[in-house]
Order: sequence, then C-alpha cells, then structure tokens
Amino acid sequence: MKVRHGFIWTALVVSFAVLATGCTRPLPFKPVATVRQLMESTVHPAAEVIFESVGTIKTIEGTEEIAPGNDEDWAEVRRNAVTLAEAGNLLLIGDRPKDREKWYANARALTDAALLAVRAVDAKNPEQLFDAGGQVYEVCQRCHELYWDDATREKGR
Repeated sequence: MKVRHGFIWTALVVSFAVLATGCTRPLPFKPVATVRQLMESTVHPAAEVIFESVGTIKTIEGTEEIAPGNDEDWAEVRRNAVTLAEAGNLLLIGDRPKDREKWYANARALTDAALLAVRAVDAKNPEQLFDAGGQVYEVCQRCHELYWDDATREKGR
C-alpha cells in the first residue's frame, strides 16, 4: 500500500509540474514605446487635459471659474482620464518597470488617481475633478522624484 501511495503522489506532482510549465508562455504584449515616449505621447497630454479642465482665475476684473461647459467638454476630459488610467497599466509591461515594488506602486497609483477623475467626470463634479487632478499631480511628482534623472530635468523633460 505504501508503494501505491508513493506512486500516486509522484504521478500527481509530475502532472502538476507538466501542467504548470505548459501553461507558462510569454505574455502577448509588445511594448512599442520607451517610458519617455509613453510619457510624452500619452501620460503628459492626458494629465494636462485633466489639470486644465478645472480651476479658478482671479484678476482685477473678477473671478473666473473654469470647468467643462457642456457634455462634449466633459466627454473630452473623460477620454483623457481613461487614457491616463490605462497608461498606468502600460507602464507595467515589458521591461519598463525600473524596480518592481516602487514602480508598480506608482503605476497603480496613477491608475487609481485617474479613475478618481473618471468618477468626478461621470458625476459632472468640478470640485471632485479638481481634487482628482491634485492627486494625479502628486502621483506624477512622486514618480518623477524617483525616476526623472538630472539629465532629463536639464532638458526640461
């Protein structure tokens, strides 16, 4: 009986090992941009739309509140917030992660902050959108402090 249990146990372990190795295959993602290119073409423009979509301007003439004025404006901000949220995922594929723990945390924080902007847009709430933009900004700054090197800063990138 002992031999039979040993055989069954060995067969199960071998079967599991074969299945596990057979299920591992390369991910289907093919990154086509560097981190810098992704920042310049996707992250930065999308974040700027969020940053510039709401605010307050005070001048001698008075106070001007800036917010999306119609459904089309809100839809434009939403498209960019969704793009920014997905850009956090793009930062996680291929060899883009610089170090796993901090890079992953910052990329996920970017996605989470952008999703706050999506929810604010869906509620058509300028105050929530302003706060979400502030969170996006904080995430960007935190990441830049870690990964934006001096040579890049000097070029204004």
